[in-house]
Amino acid sequence: MSTPVKRPDATPAVPVAPATPLEPVPVLRPFGWLLIVAASVGLILATWALYPIDGTGMWAGYRDGFIATVVLVCAMALNTSLPKRPLLGVAALAGILLILFAVFLDDPTKVFVAELAAGVVMLAGAMIYGAGDR
Repeated sequence: MSTPVKRPDATPAVPVAPATPLEPVPVLRPFGWLLIVAASVGLILATWALYPIDGTGMWAGYRDGFIATVVLVCAMALNTSLPKRPLLGVAALAGILLILFAVFLDDPTKVFVAELAAGVVMLAGAMIYGAGDR
């Protein structure tokens, strides 16, 4: 048997701490960043593996590889202390540009699908990352 402990009346049995509101878990920003990186890396890999070897595929590979590299550099810069809005703007504009290239240029189906998918994912990632501020 244990001996009961006497507590003074002024000390509560459970310590009372002031209730501090918990901060929301940052989910949107990392997910948006992940979408931007995945779209740019996927597009770079698509230019190497999927695009045809003819002239159309060559120019589409140059164009999309350059856009994807710029977006990947912007995504890496989002993790630094640089201003976020211009970098998000570049990623969103690149997504819009890829969607427009896919819709209006007469490229093979593989190029069309790769540009459209990467553009939609880049644009969605930039919007989700930007919504993480609120």
